[in-house]
Amino acid sequence: YAGAVDPLPYRRATTVQKCLRAGGKGSDLENVGRTLRHHTFFEMLGNFSFGDYFKREALHWGWDFVYNVMKLPRERLWATTFYEDDEAATILETEVGIPRERIIPLNAKENFWGPAGDTGACGPCSEIIFFMGNEEQLAEACRTTADGERGRKELERRICEEGDRYFEIWNMVFPQFDQQLDGSRLPLKNRGIDTGAGLERMTTALQFLESAGAIRSPYHTDLLRPIVNAAAAALGVDYDQAEPRAQLACNAVADHIRALTFALSEGVVPSNEGRGYVLRRILRRALRFAYLLEKDQPFMAGLVDPVIAQMGGAYPEIKENAAHVRSVIRIEEEQFLRTVGRGSQMLDRLVAEAKDSGRNVIAGSDVFELHATHGFPVDLTEEIAQAEGVRIDRAGYQDAMKQHQALAKASWKGADLGVEAELLDDVFDRRGATEFLGYDEFECEATVLALIRDGARVERVEAGQPASVILDETTFYASSGGQVGDTGVLTSAQGAFTVTDTLKTPSAIHLHLGQVSKGALAVGDRVRAALDAPRRRAIMRNHTATHVMQAALKQVLGKHVTQRGSEVTSEALRFDFTHPSAMTPEQIAEVERLVAETVCRNHAVRVDVLPQEDALKTGAIAPFGEKYGAMVRVVRVGDWSVEFCGGSHLRASGEIGAFVITGESSIAAGTRRIEAMTGPAAIAWLGEQRALVQQVTAKLSAKPDEVVERITAMQKEIKSLRKEAQKTRQQSASSGLDALIAGAQAIGTAKFIAHRFDGLGVEDLRNTADVIRNKVPGAVAVLASVEAPDKVSIVCCVDKALAGKGPGKVNAGDLAKAVAQMCGGGGGGRPDLAQAGGKDASKLEAAFAEAGRMVAQALQ
Repeated sequence: YAGAVDPLPYRRATTVQKCLRAGGKGSDLENVGRTLRHHTFFEMLGNFSFGDYFKREALHWGWDFVYNVMKLPRERLWATTFYEDDEAATILETEVGIPRERIIPLNAKENFWGPAGDTGACGPCSEIIFFMGNEEQLAEACRTTADGERGRKELERRICEEGDRYFEIWNMVFPQFDQQLDGSRLPLKNRGIDTGAGLERMTTALQFLESAGAIRSPYHTDLLRPIVNAAAAALGVDYDQAEPRAQLACNAVADHIRALTFALSEGVVPSNEGRGYVLRRILRRALRFAYLLEKDQPFMAGLVDPVIAQMGGAYPEIKENAAHVRSVIRIEEEQFLRTVGRGSQMLDRLVAEAKDSGRNVIAGSDVFELHATHGFPVDLTEEIAQAEGVRIDRAGYQDAMKQHQALAKASWKGADLGVEAELLDDVFDRRGATEFLGYDEFECEATVLALIRDGARVERVEAGQPASVILDETTFYASSGGQVGDTGVLTSAQGAFTVTDTLKTPSAIHLHLGQVSKGALAVGDRVRAALDAPRRRAIMRNHTATHVMQAALKQVLGKHVTQRGSEVTSEALRFDFTHPSAMTPEQIAEVERLVAETVCRNHAVRVDVLPQEDALKTGAIAPFGEKYGAMVRVVRVGDWSVEFCGGSHLRASGEIGAFVITGESSIAAGTRRIEAMTGPAAIAWLGEQRALVQQVTAKLSAKPDEVVERITAMQKEIKSLRKEAQKTRQQSASSGLDALIAGAQAIGTAKFIAHRFDGLGVEDLRNTADVIRNKVPGAVAVLASVEAPDKVSIVCCVDKALAGKGPGKVNAGDLAKAVAQMCGGGGGGRPDLAQAGGKDASKLEAAFAEAGRMVAQALQ
């Protein structure tokens, strides 16, 4: 629009965009499933002009489409404009033929788009509004339309506040201004058109008419209803007969599974930051609805196939990545259920404390701790608390979150490097970015432009003093893209400076960090900049090996493998990537084999600098989330690997030498980490492993190929011994059980037993509880076992005839919770059987007494 690209490759475009949205204007995540207008995934239809057609054509074509293609009745349509845009209003009235009373001017908040920041393209917009009410409501809307100025003001209010009835189906934006910093607006060089029409909304409007108003939301249309039906079946809900809460759950799950299927197919993975966090929020919101409907088993992965059946024909990528999508969702579901299981004990305690205090409020700091420590969703905390008559302190939670974010903020600041930002800006203004020569050379002559010590510019540094040195040019690579910075020496006629690290500012100024090792260094000195060549060669081995290994991972595991992070040092390489499960030993061995094969073939490593568009056409991998300029550096390893990369590399793959994977692990749900070594480091590591095998074989008096068999036999023997020990413990407990039962305390109609065992596991306690309940009519038992000073296991059981809530009933869950809380823990369960845990065994006797008091109170 601004004319920065000239000539433009095209001046008109039409699009169907896959959109994922969970924030921003009008897209509150909590409204998804509740309204007609909110979705986390939708298909946006659009037409665009860049200095070609403008307002008149866009308005004519848009309204012609809704009148003559969609055949929407005129009496159900209104237009909106920006209140200062007389041009659009005149075109709509005199040329398109819309009556003046159906053209509603709105303010800038509603109908003026942009700019995206403080400056840039912006302009008015005009919307097409479709009325979703019944015939009686439509007649009333038409009467209001005819009611002059009063009717116009009322329609303005309704369009802004009743979006599910006055339903926006198309927004036409007219970028025609270039906003300046002072707020003034100049004409754009290429004024244009940017329109958006949601397919879900258009489908809803059409099928509303076709069904005579029976289809009243996107979730009833043939676009979404098959997925809604699958969600309802998974949740055990009869959708058409269900109460609103259950229908909302089905709507939200159906919407969110579409978003998840498409986003995961694009390589996004759930995480705790950035795009991944948005995805995790969407998934956990769907699971929260299911949890509140008492769905406590994984089910979302099973809804991927209905999405593919509905949309896989138009978007084959979701079909190709189906197995990966299902696997990631299943892992996330299982993790969420574990999270809820862990957090529920803490939440039970917080609810009980809120009730006991009489305030019936959970402190915001506690809500945040529950979220930050256990990952417990805040909205789920709120809904569970509300069901218990307790509210949460939302404002306090937000304050705690802001404090946490302020502490964790990791944005780059000059001060992080011990350098004031204005000093770096001054150097950049005078000389520009540091010229980097280190792709081809390890040494160069350079001039000292600036010296910075203790956050201030100095003219000279002496022996022993730490500093940051800025040169006009350098061979030292600055840490970026996962590759560590170079080390080495700067030598001048007056002294020497040892470089311990090299960093780079956002303006591409290289900072050589270290200290003067001899003599002195001054601004203006000529130096010989020589990096540590053996160290750099080791880094290059590991970096080129990382590229080769990523290509091997894609071949062995699948195309879904996407880089999520890397670290390349002289000692080793680390590579984080998307994959839903642990690699098998066979897969690891196959990756090593493919890398070794590439090493043996000694492929040439070629580097090209290309326009980004041309680079993408080569099939080069561009790490997800990275930003690139117009020109990009492309590293090609023969016909095996091609990637965007700014790092330093070998001349041929054969120079990698030995390669070995030393570790494979999980760093987050759906993200794996591989650690590997190359060259002499790999050979040394393999030697250590061989020595370890020799030690093990000596200890076991076995040959290497007999070690696994020998260890398996030992494991079986240990398992057998443990079973014998458990049997002995159970017999010991059982031997005193008759005496324990005989000594049961009569409390009303109950026989109350409270006893501490030492050394029994939870299963042993449950078995003992079952024996008591079977032998003793009216049994109420509170059993505990101390396995360590800070580990108390608690099991409570109640005769089913006595179990329940209300007068004359005893609840095992309440007993377990009370006993555990007194022992510094939590838990709960069914009215007849419950389990809990605590940390303070010294409180058990008091807790037993409290349990007896609760039984007496319940049965009085």
